[in-house]
Amino acid sequence: MTNNVQTGDDFRALLRRLVVRFEGLGTDAPEVDDILLRWAGTLPDQGSEPGWAGLADQVLGALDAPSAGRADPAPPGDPQSVASPGELRVLLRALAADFARDRAWTADRRAQGLWAGDGGGWASGSMAQFLEAWEAWLGAGLGRPAAFPGVPPLEPVTWASVARQLGAARVYE
Repeated sequence: MTNNVQTGDDFRALLRRLVVRFEGLGTDAPEVDDILLRWAGTLPDQGSEPGWAGLADQVLGALDAPSAGRADPAPPGDPQSVASPGELRVLLRALAADFARDRAWTADRRAQGLWAGDGGGWASGSMAQFLEAWEAWLGAGLGRPAAFPGVPPLEPVTWASVARQLGAARVYE
């Protein structure tokens, strides 16, 4: 898939195309934690703010990277500020571990014959759902003033705004 992303709307269109791609893979689709770990593994140690085109390059690069496998489950850590590619890498690994924890919790509930809906920290159980939530959240916020005082804007796309986007996509339905 080529990167023709220049704007937030272009990035949303890319996410929609990726949703279709992952839905088409069905049960063969990689897990969210695998993609997050791939992304962490492809980030440079240093770099300028990504912008929409750079963010698209990162996402597409993660999809092209070899499988990183599943993350080990871990509880969510304290939120940290993200101001560099290295700090985003730490966040991506933490999100992958949190997704793995959520997956294990859900599987355990189901194995016990218990209801597993609405109990985990992730609103999305698949990569297609995660990308769909990310796109929907961007659609609700791009081009609009921040809903709450003190919330920084999404644009320009910085390492910090990428972190906010991923955190929102994690829980957005």
